[in-house]
Amino acid sequence: MRNSRPGSLSEAVALHQQGRLDEAERLYTALLFREPDNADAHHLLGTILDGRGEHEAAIAHIRRAIALHPAGPFHHNLGLILMRHGRMAEAQAALETATSLSPQNAEIHLSLGNLLHRLRRPQEAGDEYHRAIALDPGLAAAHSDLGILLMDVGRLDDAIASFARAIQCQPDHAQAHGNLGVGLEKVGRLGEAAASFAMALHFRRDPVTLSNLANNAKERGDIDRAIAGYREVLATHPGHAGADSNLQMALHYTTAAGPADFRAAAREWAARQAPGAPDTTPPARQPLAGRPLRIGYVSGDFKSHPVGYFIEGVLAAHDRTRVHVTCYCNNDRHDALTDRLRAGADRWVDIAAMGDAEAAARIRQDGIDILVDLSGHTDRNRLHLFIRRPAPVQVSWLGYFGTTGVPQMDWIIADRTVLPPAEQGFYTEKVWYLPDTYLCFTPPADAPDVTPAPLIQTGSLTFGSFHNRAKITPETVALWSRTLLAIPHARLFLKARQFDDVGVRQELRAQFLAQGVGHARLRFEGMTDRTRYLQTYGMVDIVLDTLPFGGGTTTAEALWMGVPTLTLRGDRWAGRIGESFLRVLGLEDRFVAADAADFVARAAALASDPDGLNRLRLDLREQVRRSPLCDAAGFTRHLEQAFHGMWNA
Repeated sequence: MRNSRPGSLSEAVALHQQGRLDEAERLYTALLFREPDNADAHHLLGTILDGRGEHEAAIAHIRRAIALHPAGPFHHNLGLILMRHGRMAEAQAALETATSLSPQNAEIHLSLGNLLHRLRRPQEAGDEYHRAIALDPGLAAAHSDLGILLMDVGRLDDAIASFARAIQCQPDHAQAHGNLGVGLEKVGRLGEAAASFAMALHFRRDPVTLSNLANNAKERGDIDRAIAGYREVLATHPGHAGADSNLQMALHYTTAAGPADFRAAAREWAARQAPGAPDTTPPARQPLAGRPLRIGYVSGDFKSHPVGYFIEGVLAAHDRTRVHVTCYCNNDRHDALTDRLRAGADRWVDIAAMGDAEAAARIRQDGIDILVDLSGHTDRNRLHLFIRRPAPVQVSWLGYFGTTGVPQMDWIIADRTVLPPAEQGFYTEKVWYLPDTYLCFTPPADAPDVTPAPLIQTGSLTFGSFHNRAKITPETVALWSRTLLAIPHARLFLKARQFDDVGVRQELRAQFLAQGVGHARLRFEGMTDRTRYLQTYGMVDIVLDTLPFGGGTTTAEALWMGVPTLTLRGDRWAGRIGESFLRVLGLEDRFVAADAADFVARAAALASDPDGLNRLRLDLREQVRRSPLCDAAGFTRHLEQAFHGMWNA
């Protein structure tokens, strides 16, 4: 930095470094009055103005500094400001210029890597991170940000190693500890992940890590602690969208909340998240005049995910004379199912790198008539995009199981089992009912054949549950234990990715033991690939559903593999999805229990009839195939009629 006379630039810089920004700003301004061509003063004043929210003034000052003296650090700070405000092309140009002017500056290569990562150019981003590390091997932020990139592309072990190197370089690097927690959680090391989050919070108590720790509690089955964690985040950071949506989700897992609570929480979400939207005026409705209705589906789950499994058949079955389909994809990662879904759409738009304003403008430009949210409050949702009202009609469907609370969401699609008409008042949206079930399952093409019931071969009944750990509530453990105690020869097979963690297994074993069920009657298995997952149903006679949040995708998959699910009639949408499936299959009378005593009695009756259970098993796949649950063509006609009905309404 070129200095000025004593008492001016050097004094201002000293004040700036001490955080006395008002005084520093006054000195920079006074200096520029005397020396309007002082590049350093323009640059440093620009950084202060950006911190105050005066972004255009900040950019103008730094551009003036560059015009006077095109230094690498000036271009670097300009690029950082432009990147923060979504002006990615300008930011990239500034950062590339900065690297050419200061090729040995590791921090600049790190910033360019972060920008390229945001632009979803992982190879180039990784190259920049490695350049930064080569220039400064002790730069902890470069190791940590490289780890995030590696995690995004699925190289989890390498990501964990990168986070560990960041911590070695800087033991108090809170973000690296937090990122390590995320990586450990993804590979099923939940207890270690919790310890990493706690260490991150020791160094810096930030809302992202607090929310991640709450997520970890949910993964380990401690819903009360998760809910308390999300509420702690919102108490100090009311606008934290991730914690807010996670809270909405978590409430569905606890018997302490019900539909009235879900509605109240969703309205509180709207009060925190929806005010101040720049424009919620819907675009004008364009006459159809014989053209197809333009439908837009928005999801972060166009991949191997329950949403992908339930939308695949619908996309392929849409009548292009009635609808034109655009998928707005918010995925970070694509896979083979993504490719099939893309092939089933008329138009595909990646919006993961777009802000809400840019994505809303694109949807308006595409002239979408009905915009359909497939996420609700689940991960990678874009509800804030719907708040901007980019389409005349907006609909919630498929990916969620309750009211979104979004004031601009017009409709929610349901069936009369999951959402009885008497409960419509618990939803901020109007309800549109489909005639059979509100979901259409696409059977896995590579599913193994159905095998005979294990009970026939072993003489011992095997119950199973492949639900995630969060669904196995204390009430569920009590119900299952009562069932196992009533059928002494029965065992329970539990499979979920959370069971890769020894602490999670031990804690759940302790819960069962407290109910009188010994360890020998329980079997655990962790995460496997989808083929092995489906094959494992060959080891199960009957699936036991969870409460209050029951199965959805797992129930459909079990039925396809010939394994019926015994469920308890639920008090919420998330507890009635299995009942909806069983009803359309004509199995409601046998497999939907009215209360806990009825549940146990039905389980005992099924256990006493192994031949009948086996006959059902061998016929069930064909029964599912012929049912409305797998009738993609018929389901999609009903869905298209619903869309046209909403448009006309």
